[in-house]
Amino acid sequence: MGEVLENTFTLPNKVVTVKYIKRKKGMSSNVSEDHVISGGMLSGSVKKFTTPLMKNGGLANVLTKEEKDYLEKETGLELSVYKDFWKTHYVSLFKDDNRLDLSNPMDYISYKILSVLKDDIAPTWSERNMKQTYQFVIVSGDEEMSERKVTLDSKLEAFKLYAKIDEDKDKLIGILSLLTNQPVSKETSLRWLQTKVAEFLDSKPESFLEIIKDKSLETKLLINTGIEKGVVLKKGNKYSTSDGLELCENGQIATFENAVTYLDNVKHQDVRTFIEAKILGNKK
Repeated sequence: MGEVLENTFTLPNKVVTVKYIKRKKGMSSNVSEDHVISGGMLSGSVKKFTTPLMKNGGLANVLTKEEKDYLEKETGLELSVYKDFWKTHYVSLFKDDNRLDLSNPMDYISYKILSVLKDDIAPTWSERNMKQTYQFVIVSGDEEMSERKVTLDSKLEAFKLYAKIDEDKDKLIGILSLLTNQPVSKETSLRWLQTKVAEFLDSKPESFLEIIKDKSLETKLLINTGIEKGVVLKKGNKYSTSDGLELCENGQIATFENAVTYLDNVKHQDVRTFIEAKILGNKK
């Protein structure tokens, strides 16, 4: 007779939280955070999830053989995928946080069902926005707190660097233009610029940091200023000097990225100096 292998599976000593993913859409687009329908789900309402069907019409098998054998002994249930349990059992999730103790057999079964709902349940906090179809997210340990700390650290660094330029109107115009990919008028007030850049610091600090710490920032600002002064021409997606020199290496297309690389190259500092001089000559 063949050797009977001992089932070594045990329930994990772990608690996860299943959180509703709030989205501003439909009727909830313009309501406050404490509104009964904020985030798109009515407070007190419940969403029920069942074992999904496979393409052949059968129910998905959410448990391994080891898990099934162990859980049948613990619960007295028949957990074969062909039994009625999976047809009638559902997981109820509320808008408020849903706690699952994975050392509890029924909570573990609920967790396993949610884990295979690839379009409805995000597997980790960091992946919650990867699909717009995600309704809930499974959060383990301090995932959420860790991300919030990273965001807070980014904001603190962003505001620290912003403090060094908050009175530099020209630099704020250039940075806002890069953040929005839109031209910003020189007539814009300093106060308005400060407010708009501060909005990015609060909502997208990583984007501000990426720009402010970019070693090619001065070159990018130079190109945008050159365009405003008519010293650099932009035609479609190509950049050149006003006298027709394309800002790229031979064989390349003069895109913005290639123009930046070209002007950063020590071999082309004569072109950079020419652009800088023409800008100074065109100052009003």
